[in-house]
Amino acid sequence: METEKWINEILNSTNGMTKVVPDEMLFSKIQNKIRHENTLPNPWIWAAAASFAVLISLNIKFVFSNSDKTNSQTELLASSITKTNQLY
Repeated sequence: METEKWINEILNSTNGMTKVVPDEMLFSKIQNKIRHENTLPNPWIWAAAASFAVLISLNIKFVFSNSDKTNSQTELLASSITKTNQLY
């Protein structure tokens, strides 16, 4: 009984509400802001994409070139340790 009363109170609480009317110029203001939105020109987008591609390719090149040097330095260190059996 109490739950039905509570439900009816909740449902009837909206009886006195009126529909909100938006400002007449609101839609035109929104459209005006969309039209005047700052956009980047295409050359800047292409320049950013190209610089990102160059950066990735340089990183890949340096990773693979350093792996060869690291192997040769490690082999040199290992061969010098095994000859003398000194760790320090």
